Amino acid sequence: MSGEVSIYELVYELWRIENSTDELGKLPEGFEEKLREYFSRLKSYLRISDKMMLSTSLREAEVDAVSKLVQSLFEIRLAKIIRAVESGSYPETMSGFEKNIYMSLHRILTEHRKYVESIIMATSYSGWNIIESNYDVVCFQQDFPQIVGEDLKTYGPFKRLA
Repeated sequence: MSGEVSIYELVYELWRIENSTDELGKLPEGFEEKLREYFSRLKSYLRISDKMMLSTSLREAEVDAVSKLVQSLFEIRLAKIIRAVESGSYPETMSGFEKNIYMSLHRILTEHRKYVESIIMATSYSGWNIIESNYDVVCFQQDFPQIVGEDLKTYGPFKRLA
């Protein structure tokens, strides 16, 4: 089972690199699949092995050590991705699932910033006189095509408020 030792060494080296730099490191091609195969093989071995053998105890310790390293590796990477989202940078070295996480975090952070901005805008107009009306004032942040209202009348197109 020499392949497993190389996986352990690979994971340890990637973990060491991620800990030593602020930049997001590049994961090897097929890394996630290699990890899945590695854990699958070790768990299969452990299911059929004699629980009293020393080699079984060593394999269990190996699974535990590699699991903790992998978890730590991806937690470090996640922290770097969060910092990248906050700063507006896009690390090219993200894996596929990390790109999805980046985009989700970016969307959430953008929504949060827009919401906070809307609160600030709402409170900045607090001293104005209120005019009684049956209409709501709507400001468009981008150009918007025609719409059909509840009264089946056509409204628009609308231009964004500058």
